[in-house]
Amino acid sequence: MMRRSLPRGQQGFTLIELMIGMLLGVMLMAGASSIYLATKQSYVEVEQVANLSENGRFASQLINTSLRHVGFTGRVKAGAIEADSDLTAIPLAQDCTGRAQAYDINNYLFAVSTVGTSILGCIDDAVAGTDVLVVKYVVPSPSYDGDPNDPNAPLDGIISFPDPGGLSGEETYVITNNLLGTIFDGADTAPTLLTGGDIPGGVAWPYRFEVFYIRQASANATPQLSRKTLRWSAGAMTIATEDLVAGVEDMRLQFGRDTTGNGEVDTYSAPAATELANGWAQVHSVEAYMLIRSTNRPDPQYLDTKTYNLGAANIIPPKNDNRRRLVVHSNISLRNPKLIIRGGA
Repeated sequence: MMRRSLPRGQQGFTLIELMIGMLLGVMLMAGASSIYLATKQSYVEVEQVANLSENGRFASQLINTSLRHVGFTGRVKAGAIEADSDLTAIPLAQDCTGRAQAYDINNYLFAVSTVGTSILGCIDDAVAGTDVLVVKYVVPSPSYDGDPNDPNAPLDGIISFPDPGGLSGEETYVITNNLLGTIFDGADTAPTLLTGGDIPGGVAWPYRFEVFYIRQASANATPQLSRKTLRWSAGAMTIATEDLVAGVEDMRLQFGRDTTGNGEVDTYSAPAATELANGWAQVHSVEAYMLIRSTNRPDPQYLDTKTYNLGAANIIPPKNDNRRRLVVHSNISLRNPKLIIRGGA
């Protein structure tokens, strides 16, 4: 019998053609996989860098804002402000100790370096070796007896402008005139403001107490920038802990001091050296360094072998955690302490 030959289009592939096709397919799949993996790696990197930048900006902004207000105590120097007789003390189990006490407004700026996890009597979860910053000030948002821009505004000795409801019972205030001041709870009876009263012509300013530090709640927890601050709770002012920015694993501070009295910074020193020189009254500026690590999932393709400079400290982080890091540095000029120093107050 004679075999009929099939048309060429129906003959199928030869073994060589099949092998070439499979090879081309494998090459296409390898190329597609390579593009996918490169895209995924690029996405992880961009995500981590964006996370670092955002957290770094926010952490720096928080520190900078507080330092720009530090030392502002209304219309008198801090040493002229006394505690009101009705001011309720913060419970000893909550308040910080020594100069860091919440209502010790005279010590409005200083810092310490941690050795272990406990410091200042109110912190027991700090990251060892990092710096702790204490700032105290009043918010430049005053309340008055009457509208200060209206010479005919009636005065009755009660703070009622700009809020007719008066002072908040859940705030601490400093009330000052040009000579003296008092720190008191808004829930208590305010000092009298009329002629012959406690603070004649006084103006009330919300008071702020903040202790910034690097907190790590447990050995495996993400470190973060946190602060101790005054907060109303259960009918009284207490010291509360606020977690501010996750991923901040170190903070170091350098204080610019005028040691010659010529109005210009001539030396920078760490907290311990500033303390040793009794130099807090000489501080004109602060350099704040923070080491931020990414809080996204780790990147197994990234190995951190860098050494990070935080002022006078060189930090070598763990090399096996596959996280990116960023140093945030800011130099903050302290306007209010400068005015106090130059005014001889």
